[in-house]
Amino acid sequence: MRPLDWGVLVAYAALVLLIGWRARRHGDDPLLAGRSIPAWAALCSLIATELSAATFIGVPHAAYLGDWSYLQLVIGSALGRLAVASWMIGLYHRLDLVTVYGLLGRRFGRKSQRCAAWLFLVGRVLASGVRLFIAALAFATVTGASVELAIVATGVIATTYTRVGGIRAVIATDVLQGAVFLIAALVTLVALLGLLDGGAPALLAAAGAAGKTAIVHLPVLSDISGTSADAVWGQLGAGLRALLGRADSLPAALVGGVFLALAAQGTDQDLVQRLLATRDGRGGARAMAASGFASIPVVLLFLLLGTCLWGLHDPSAALTPAGAFPAPVDDKRVLPEFALLYLPAGLRGLLFAGLFAAAMSSLDSAINALATSWVVDLREAPVARREAVLGRATLVFSALLITAALLFVRYEQQTTGLSLVELALSAMSVVYGGLLGGFLTALLTPTRGRDGSVRAGMLVGAAVGLALFLQPLWTDGPPAIAWPWWIPIGALVSLSIGALPRRAGQ
Repeated sequence: MRPLDWGVLVAYAALVLLIGWRARRHGDDPLLAGRSIPAWAALCSLIATELSAATFIGVPHAAYLGDWSYLQLVIGSALGRLAVASWMIGLYHRLDLVTVYGLLGRRFGRKSQRCAAWLFLVGRVLASGVRLFIAALAFATVTGASVELAIVATGVIATTYTRVGGIRAVIATDVLQGAVFLIAALVTLVALLGLLDGGAPALLAAAGAAGKTAIVHLPVLSDISGTSADAVWGQLGAGLRALLGRADSLPAALVGGVFLALAAQGTDQDLVQRLLATRDGRGGARAMAASGFASIPVVLLFLLLGTCLWGLHDPSAALTPAGAFPAPVDDKRVLPEFALLYLPAGLRGLLFAGLFAAAMSSLDSAINALATSWVVDLREAPVARREAVLGRATLVFSALLITAALLFVRYEQQTTGLSLVELALSAMSVVYGGLLGGFLTALLTPTRGRDGSVRAGMLVGAAVGLALFLQPLWTDGPPAIAWPWWIPIGALVSLSIGALPRRAGQ
């Protein structure tokens, strides 16, 4: 990294801290910003939070190794967000909720609300720790510093402006950070295309011929054949195993995407909090619905970055002189190594400012959401003391997130068989199924469910999610059930238990 690159990074970090400090001048509610956030700002913040370092590094990594099948999941998620927008966001506003887990408290009792909040806390620390770890891989590549130092530095900066400005600072900085990492991605794409013989047309032709732009995978339709009864049943079994075991099949991606959206955008305080801060339910619902379709071109941009990197490094693409751009030793670092070796000074700093933005836009939101849920759902602090308790909780959860990321430094990711983006998405899936089942019980069964059964359902659903996440520990090869199915399975288990008939008199 040249002095100019460091200058870009330092200037960007200073600007983010300044915006966070200025947000404090409003002096309004640090939890909901007085419900005064415009829908467009909530939309930008939601997109910036979702498109974390896992997107910035992980999606190009997935396209570099494979194809564009990740788009199937994004399309499924967009459909799921329509359901969340029309079904859940308005209800949260009508109930005047501070956290989404208040719905379970209203419907079943305080114990269900607290159980859901604990599941969220555990899952969010795990998932955001993964994202911070992924960002640190890139920072360590370009700075030469240790991954541990990169984790701590990013965490401290995000903690500082989040503690000072609350949710308003989170949203204000997210708008800036979303713009920075999109500009950085576009500039990097232009630089990459300039290194390829023939530019974009030649790249798309070569990638298409190699199957690198394939989106739809239908393993079941291609696996079933035969005429005898035994052959048919055998082929059906093989097709079912292929369906459940492949994360990139169309049914898995679409169903998994819908359930992922219902869980993430409907039950995760980290993502829903800025929609609760909008002026009314209609604005929040519009932001939610728009976010799904706005994410499609953004994800496509990062997939194209990965395909460009394949064209740069793979000799079979025949788009660069032989040996001119050798492939990186660690393919997880393919994008940061490209920036370090081939981008000019200044542009390199911009790319890593974009990565820094992606990391912090997810981290600041998680810290604020964790602290908010602790204050409202678990500590039940009086309104007059919320700000003081929130400040202390922000520091505690920041330390927990940094610790989780440091633990992932020692995690051997190769043993899971997951790409970086799959690792990031699957981490929160451990608890999402149980959480979603509790919310579905509240929304779908007005005469069923009680405090005890809902808590049992959420805990069993989360245990099922944990068992599915730990499949590699007791199976050889890839997991028998791929991660997009974990949330539907956990949610159905949770709903089945939570919706048990009430006893007489309950």
